[in-house]
Amino acid sequence: MYFVDRSVVVLKPTQAFVDWLNQLNDDDEQMPDLTLNQVRSNCTTFLIPQFDEPEQAVAYIGERYQAILDAELSGWLGDDDDLPEERDFALFTEFFELEIHDTVLDLEVADLQVSPVVGE
Repeated sequence: MYFVDRSVVVLKPTQAFVDWLNQLNDDDEQMPDLTLNQVRSNCTTFLIPQFDEPEQAVAYIGERYQAILDAELSGWLGDDDDLPEERDFALFTEFFELEIHDTVLDLEVADLQVSPVVGE
């Protein structure tokens, strides 16, 4: 087991996000409404640099919120026409909570493999 010199941010959808998704599905009676537990069952996580204060981690994500928000919303949509017009930091904080963890342990001895994210 090895310490990794990173922190983790878990991006947790809020009820406002679930409500937004469900209102998109109102036209499609085949889709059951989603619940908060369902959308939180597999949250996106990010490795970020280690910081002395949690506020620094929030600021780091705040500088990158636009790309994160667009990727998260697009991941749930079949059509980008459904994206909200105003995708600002206020919407980001309305739709997602940040859970910050400063201890990351790697249980594997093997080197980490790094692959770029599409669009990066």
